[in-house]
Amino acid sequence: MFGIVKKGKIFMLYDDKKFIGKVIKNARKRVKMTQADLAEKINMSEKNLVNIETGKQFPKVNNFLRIIDLLEISIDEFGLKQTCDKEDTNKEYLLKQILLATSDEVANYAKLLKIAKQI
Repeated sequence: MFGIVKKGKIFMLYDDKKFIGKVIKNARKRVKMTQADLAEKINMSEKNLVNIETGKQFPKVNNFLRIIDLLEISIDEFGLKQTCDKEDTNKEYLLKQILLATSDEVANYAKLLKIAKQI
């Protein structure tokens, strides 16, 4: 699983490339758009879009969000689960900090977690 932040909320996405590709492909066909059309609209090569739709690679987060918006895909179609339980408040905060962090900050967070687990 990996998380994305959209409009200040964190969503968890199941990391099944083939499933995600299939959802994108079905949504594209539903709106009668060709791969070439979609690739051009999101400023991506058609080859990359083919790789995404066939489950060979994940879309970059910014492209993923553009695809969702352009094809009007409900985030539920991707197996996304919004974290909203009170118990998840700390998780949501930590995930948001990690997702928005620089590489150096992520390395520091990892060190802190290792230390915290030893306590």
